[in-house]
Amino acid sequence: MKRPKPVILDISEHQSPEKLNYGQLSQELDWVIIRVQYGSWHQDRFFETHLERFRAWNIPVNVYAWVRGIDESDMIQEAEDFYRRAKSYQPSFWWLDIEERTMGNMVKGCEVYRQRLKDLGAKKVGAYIANHRYQEFGFSSLATQKYDGIWLPTYGRNSGNYEGANPTATSVYDLHQYTSNGRLVGYNGPLDLSRLASAKSVDFFTGNDSINQSSYHLGERVQITGIYESSRSQVLLKPLRTQGRITKIISGVANPYLLDEGMGWVNESVMSKIGDHQYQVKPGDTLSEVAQGLGVSWQRLATLNQLANPDLIYPGQMLNY
Repeated sequence: MKRPKPVILDISEHQSPEKLNYGQLSQELDWVIIRVQYGSWHQDRFFETHLERFRAWNIPVNVYAWVRGIDESDMIQEAEDFYRRAKSYQPSFWWLDIEERTMGNMVKGCEVYRQRLKDLGAKKVGAYIANHRYQEFGFSSLATQKYDGIWLPTYGRNSGNYEGANPTATSVYDLHQYTSNGRLVGYNGPLDLSRLASAKSVDFFTGNDSINQSSYHLGERVQITGIYESSRSQVLLKPLRTQGRITKIISGVANPYLLDEGMGWVNESVMSKIGDHQYQVKPGDTLSEVAQGLGVSWQRLATLNQLANPDLIYPGQMLNY
């Protein structure tokens, strides 16, 4: 079968720079994912050379780190070391390589790692999770929804080509590493190759598609008529509340907006903007009189402000309109 496009290569110190022809490889690639560390204590010997050489040939770069934290504080330290080592290269995506059980609750530990990277300034953080360890470690589509990308390996016959063998742990993933035996001009040896396996664009991973490119913005309050359990869900649910604040935006998914750090996910078909204007209720005000004075319907005011009893407002209350 033909090699899938885009061509995505991941490399580490196991591919020595002296054996790589970066110019030839760059003619074959769309982007490269470079290992920075194996836990905190082992910095990849050649990651800086790989980053500099591929950048010189205008190849977009992501970075990854093998996760080895033994508790939450150790996960935070690994995240800080990872960020410190790679930040000056401004990678467009940061990946956690999750293949080894190093603490009891790997889902929680890796979430601490992910959040620390975000706090430090990493805009997009994804997870590479061993297919055979995904469920063993407790991962699920719900547990991974905070990651900006999911990357899973499955090789099949591992012929070097993609032959249709896909990950089995979950159907929710963005990249698929389909071989560890790939061949590209510019290196005389086996290489890890991956393919794009979701609707997200190449630009989303390579830095040309801003995570916040949207008609809505982080921190904006919105009115909603329905909500989804995940960014990829197609099942519309009844929301617990009719409004919320956008706390995360991702691209390339059906429901790109996360409300209130976990209330649920929405898209533009079920949401509308709430104005930033407020009115302070005065003694003797009624909702209908306030609405008339503001030029809106009392029903809209009741809905925007989640008034269970429209006849009950009180002096000093702030009404959104």
